[in-house]
Amino acid sequence: MAKDYPIEEPETPMVNEPVAEYGVAAQTTRRIISDEEIAQCIPLEESRRRLTEKIYKFYHPEA
Repeated sequence: MAKDYPIEEPETPMVNEPVAEYGVAAQTTRRIISDEEIAQCIPLEESRRRLTEKIYKFYHPEA
């Protein structure tokens, strides 16, 4: 005698993306940077050079 098995499969749980909040970017305020602040900035190349120098000195303290 054959055993009867249920034909319906159990529901598989689904993972969904979080709900996107549209219009949030439009609500943020932007700060205007003054010429004086820009004058105090250093170029990216100089920042990289300083960072590399600090890393080198950390691993080579005798230098």
